[in-house]
Amino acid sequence: MNTYINGFMRGRDLLKKLLICDLITAGLALFMRSNPTMMALFSGATLILFIAIIYIDIKFCRCPSCGKVILLGVLAVDTCPRCKRNLTTGKKMKKR
Repeated sequence: MNTYINGFMRGRDLLKKLLICDLITAGLALFMRSNPTMMALFSGATLILFIAIIYIDIKFCRCPSCGKVILLGVLAVDTCPRCKRNLTTGKKMKKR
């Protein structure tokens, strides 16, 4: 059982898992070109997972300090672009 420091870390972990599943279903849809029914099924699953990724990003991937939604670069950023606080600890980062 995973214990998360805050909701942002939970959202980031869930987002990673959904992205991996989305890539797998997109790849399977490409390999199933000979079977149109399976291709449509995997394409639909890819679309549903993509919508779930956007929902999880908006719902959970927010700065714990200021509440700003971090849409792009959520897997790479360590500090909030708005309040410049660390996303895991909440401490104010030094200016560079």
